[in-house]
Amino acid sequence: MAKCPFCGAELTSGVYSSTECPSCSKVLHSCRCCTFYSPDAHYGCRESVDEPVWDKEKSNHCDYFRLTDKSLGSNSEDDKRKKARENLANLFNF
Repeated sequence: MAKCPFCGAELTSGVYSSTECPSCSKVLHSCRCCTFYSPDAHYGCRESVDEPVWDKEKSNHCDYFRLTDKSLGSNSEDDKRKKARENLANLFNF
């Protein structure tokens, strides 16, 4: 059975473009929740997508989507990068 990558709650149904986690209410059909998501890849995806999805946390209609089995909690790489950028901006008062 699939689990929410954010909170770990078990999902009782499939993940569609409008699916939200019943426990934490986060959008599940988004780039951040996909197995193929990689910030270092072209357009942020390891699949050969033709058009970029600019907001990686919003729901999308990608045909390549596969729910990740990794936890996206506070230890994720994106959170670390975001925090580092915030610290840099605070340092230089951007």
